[in-house]
Amino acid sequence: MSPESAREYEQFLRATTEDRTRRGWRDRALSAFRERPRSSGQTQEYVAIDPARDQRVLDLALRMAEMLLTVGASVHDVTLTTLRIVRAFGLTTVHVDVTYAAITVTLHRGQDREPLTMVRVVNAKTTDYTRLQRLQALVGRIEGGLDVRAAREQYLDIIRAGHPYRRWIVLGSNGVLAAGVCLLLGATPLIMALAFVAAVAASWLQVGLDRARLPTFFKQMGGAFTVTAVAILATGLDKYHIIDLSGLKPSLVVAAGIVMLLAGMSVVGAAQDALDGSYITAGARTFEVAILTLGIVVGIMMGLYAGQAVGIAINVETTVTSIGTGTEQVLGSVLVAAAFGVGSYAGPRTVLACAALGGFGMACYLLVNFVGLGPVTSAGLAATVSGVVAQVAARRLVLPALALSTAAIVPLMPGSVVFRGLLELVGPTYEKEGILPGVETIMSAGAIGLALAAGVSLGTWVARPLTGKAFARRRQSRV
Repeated sequence: MSPESAREYEQFLRATTEDRTRRGWRDRALSAFRERPRSSGQTQEYVAIDPARDQRVLDLALRMAEMLLTVGASVHDVTLTTLRIVRAFGLTTVHVDVTYAAITVTLHRGQDREPLTMVRVVNAKTTDYTRLQRLQALVGRIEGGLDVRAAREQYLDIIRAGHPYRRWIVLGSNGVLAAGVCLLLGATPLIMALAFVAAVAASWLQVGLDRARLPTFFKQMGGAFTVTAVAILATGLDKYHIIDLSGLKPSLVVAAGIVMLLAGMSVVGAAQDALDGSYITAGARTFEVAILTLGIVVGIMMGLYAGQAVGIAINVETTVTSIGTGTEQVLGSVLVAAAFGVGSYAGPRTVLACAALGGFGMACYLLVNFVGLGPVTSAGLAATVSGVVAQVAARRLVLPALALSTAAIVPLMPGSVVFRGLLELVGPTYEKEGILPGVETIMSAGAIGLALAAGVSLGTWVARPLTGKAFARRRQSRV
């Protein structure tokens, strides 16, 4: 190349570079004002392999999604798990719609073919966290390359397997839960024993009502009435000097029974659905919780009025709640959380993790409450921190996160505050001051419950970036 040509080529490169620099600065300046083009959001094209296989995949995904929803999982988790299953089998053009009563899965098979849509109605079943853990492990094996027929057989094996504990163990765990509530409230061994008997009797009655296929509202009402009746019976035995029960506080017995009856509700799932924007399912779950809580209120009111009719009344405590020492509260919370895990059919490792989360949540509550932020704020912050820890621990230990997060807030449920409000509505306080004191007390209990549910759901949302793909890959390899 001649010197003139080299000089011209160098000038051409310099001019081209300067032009590119000017255009780069111009594009950067305009990007500060113009919105970047968005992706179309279209999924990959459907590739026809075997229509019968596609139907089997959708049916398997629907059945597993139904099981997740019945144990209280949020709509976000159910939808994500369903998409993970179908995409593991190569179906990428799938849309999932989850509501409280039904799950719909649609496979879009192109513009020239009709879509394949399947719907499954959700049926209420017993909460079984061992089954949930096995389903989550099955999802990991499906993503690892498990065939659809083998996956279906393993799913059926999970469904056919019995619960890990016998019925009498579950009934005993409910009694231990009530005794643990009394312990964290500073009760004596006599009150703890009475709460154990009342909770076991209420659970046994609920099992009989369930076999009679009565609605859950009446089961809650019957259990609450039984707990109140046992407390009133013990009060009558002491009042008429039949049995010396000096130092008896029947209100603690009923408060422990309320916590036991509230423990199985899907409060966490309802709050998490509301935060995720699934308002239909969140509204349905919230209404269910309200109806079941109303059943507890009706049962207790019936018991209180029955006691007044026979001349045995339960007096209102002078303080809002009886509180034990810090050690008693933490130990009681550990006992309550462990009993909740056994009553929800969690495995031994999950029960130990539940016990640890229960004690941790109570310790956080005591620490925040010591600062002076009040019971509502303390409950919300403790539930938030517990929700984050529960999600991270569940990922690392390969345990159901829902069991851990729910167990963390069960000891913090305001059973004693609810019962005090009911006593203020039917006792001497109502005759002197009217309905306002009881309504205010019940509203404060509702605020604590809402703070617990919202806090643990917020903690779950905060922990999602901490439990991303790296933790998912580690979990899949361990499974």
